[in-house]
Amino acid sequence: MRRTALKTALSLALMAVVPLAFAQAPAKFGYGSSDTHPQGQGVKRFVELVVAKTAGRVQVNTFGSGKLGSDPAMQSATQGGTIEIMVGPTSNLVGSIKEFALFDLPYLVTNYKEADALLDGPVGQQLNARLDAIGLVGLAYWENGFRNFTNSKRPVTKLEDFAGLKTRVIQNPVFIDTFRTFGANPVPMAFTELYGALESRAVDAQENPVGLIDSQKFYEVQKFLSMTGHVYSPFIVLASKKWFDGLPPADKAAVRAAAVEAGTFQRAQQRAQAETLVNSLKSKGMQVNELAPAELQRLRAAVQPVVAKYSDSIGPELMKLAASVK
Repeated sequence: MRRTALKTALSLALMAVVPLAFAQAPAKFGYGSSDTHPQGQGVKRFVELVVAKTAGRVQVNTFGSGKLGSDPAMQSATQGGTIEIMVGPTSNLVGSIKEFALFDLPYLVTNYKEADALLDGPVGQQLNARLDAIGLVGLAYWENGFRNFTNSKRPVTKLEDFAGLKTRVIQNPVFIDTFRTFGANPVPMAFTELYGALESRAVDAQENPVGLIDSQKFYEVQKFLSMTGHVYSPFIVLASKKWFDGLPPADKAAVRAAAVEAGTFQRAQQRAQAETLVNSLKSKGMQVNELAPAELQRLRAAVQPVVAKYSDSIGPELMKLAASVK
């Protein structure tokens, strides 16, 4: 009798311990923006959705404002499995998968309808399929937005005004070539180093969507904002393949669905914010310059050699698919 009672007690103890032993540690989700930026808001929504869709089986801890490093550093850590999830610009993938340079081509899309068709259609799907080979899983495309130009030197209202401006760009060859073609002096630099470089005048200028210009307080160190809209910049939510492959099928589907649903929310937040932020930046002391249609056309014409240069490496099929969203 005593032996039976002892066995029962041991069995109950093991039942209590085994779930704890196999419980998955919370996934780390890294991102570069502040929590008030639509990117940070999208991450918050994603976490809520993942917990709900997996009944709490998948937990996520968030690390914003570059706490886990620069976007390239987080991407490398996600590939290695030390970070489970991140969201950052697709531009950082170009060094590993050259076809992702398509998203960086200047003036590829000119409105949100075209951007959504590009990301959610065959182009986005084909590029996602290439991530498996480098240890990543593409969960969803989010939005960074149309990029605009700021500087501390002078108003930029025409092509010639870019001349000689030391401009921080993403560590990406398409951006380097684009701004060199504009006549600027491109300086590749991690986003986490940018505010300090602008403050110290190590660089004169930078280019980002208005959401990041505001949330990172670049208006404190930049006087002039030019609405160039030269690139539509997506974010991509990436998971470590090592981590993702270890999830049960139902949880994989739930994590993907949460990323897509949070992305719909995040894009809406980004677009609503962009409509109001220009006036907000004016009130914070920035001089905002709209470029005349003829000057925008001059910028488009100037960078056609850049588009041609990278079209060959991107491939004719993807370029044709991208052109079909117009």
